Amino acid sequence: MKRLVRMILSRTSLILLLLLAQIVLFLLLIDWISQYRYLNTVFYAISVMIVVYLITKEENPIYKLSWIIPILIFPLFGGMFYLYYKQRNIGKKVTQRRLNIDLSRYDYVADLDHHLKTKDSNYLYNLNWPTYINTKTDFMASGELMFQAMLDDLKQAKKYIFMEFFIINKGLMWDQVLQVLKEKAASGVEIKLIYDDFGSSTLPYKYAQSLSQFGIEASNFNPMRLHLNFAMNYRDHRKIVVIDGKIAYTGGINIGDEYINLSHPYGHWHDAGIRLEGDAVWSLIIGFLENWRFSTQKDLDYGVYKENHPIQSKGYITPFTDTPLDQETSTKYIYLSLISQAQKSILITSPYLIIDNELLTALKYAAKSGVDVKIIIPYIPDKKIIFMVTESYVPELMEAGVSVYRYTPGFIHSKMMIVDEERALIGTANLDFRSLYLHFENSVYLEKTDSIADMVIFFNETVEKSSYIKNFGKRHFLYRIVQILLRGFSSLM
Repeated sequence: MKRLVRMILSRTSLILLLLLAQIVLFLLLIDWISQYRYLNTVFYAISVMIVVYLITKEENPIYKLSWIIPILIFPLFGGMFYLYYKQRNIGKKVTQRRLNIDLSRYDYVADLDHHLKTKDSNYLYNLNWPTYINTKTDFMASGELMFQAMLDDLKQAKKYIFMEFFIINKGLMWDQVLQVLKEKAASGVEIKLIYDDFGSSTLPYKYAQSLSQFGIEASNFNPMRLHLNFAMNYRDHRKIVVIDGKIAYTGGINIGDEYINLSHPYGHWHDAGIRLEGDAVWSLIIGFLENWRFSTQKDLDYGVYKENHPIQSKGYITPFTDTPLDQETSTKYIYLSLISQAQKSILITSPYLIIDNELLTALKYAAKSGVDVKIIIPYIPDKKIIFMVTESYVPELMEAGVSVYRYTPGFIHSKMMIVDEERALIGTANLDFRSLYLHFENSVYLEKTDSIADMVIFFNETVEKSSYIKNFGKRHFLYRIVQILLRGFSSLM
């Protein structure tokens, strides 16, 4: 009940209410204007021109359909709404500032060796994300394990702590983290914290400023606005913790009691992450500082945070970040590349499965080619409408030979792909449109590291706790119609 009250009274709910009011007013205005026949003709013409523009535009087909369908269904106001909504974007000046920040990455990695010459590593290297050796990787098989290890490392910080999260919710988990941050700041440790303003909307207004009294520098990423604008979609979905330039964490875990199973809104919360120690931490430092510069509009020298801390270990590690403003979709490209290179097996966990035709076709082709493709999705979803869309992909995948499982104890939130038990991707990106196209994400590409074996064990143990979908069963035709309609708008979910 308290959770429901907090949700209703949260800043996000109030902002969404105001946005809904704007949409209603917009529709009422269009309805009033529609009384004038010549304006009707103008609006219809605008809608037709926009549909033609979208058809010829170089963009993902599913995105085009998500706009074309409603514009054709509601031609009177569909075109005008597109013009109103899309033009309120982040702006060319801000976009260019972000691109300049990303381009400056080259200055900090140009002198580093490129240790792996594969297709994937070469692609990421061309985006100025080098492949490292001399980095120990420890797979964290639950939120509880990762939180305890992270807390222990935070307590040992001597120079600085960087933290970046999509969600920070007040509770026992945040209380423990905040207490350590206060103590470290008081002892002279530099603390920088980024949290997404939408994902962390349960935090008080101006919470970032209030942390300054404890010596903690904080920034709320992309603050929510009271007017409709497309830029609201660009959320910071990253999860990065860096300690003294030597140790880093990332994965699916945010800061909230459900992530360490102190609360159970969706049954058992199944999550995972990874701890890095050594040279590869440098790329996560760069990724964090890029978003810090973008969010605070303050320039700084990354070099002062670089530490020489090689840890001899097996395998290759390539941490990288993804941004929606460069049109690169690097996370999606790595997913596609991993799938296409698979010879024996593809193991996937994701809370959502809302993919475009390229990824869907790649998974089906792999399964039909004899590759053992297994995907684990939740049994208890956190968003029922989104899960209806996820379900809509299952019969098609099963028909192609993909094995789909549902995590019976509750909600699976880990995001990882393991290929042939030799290569893997783990990080913050879900297999959905928002992660692959609209969010700021980060991932770690692994090849032949010891941690991959632990990831395989973790996956197989999770399969044992999950239910194999043998027959998806017949759905009521109304349910199927709703699924089809929702899937048409899947790129907006």
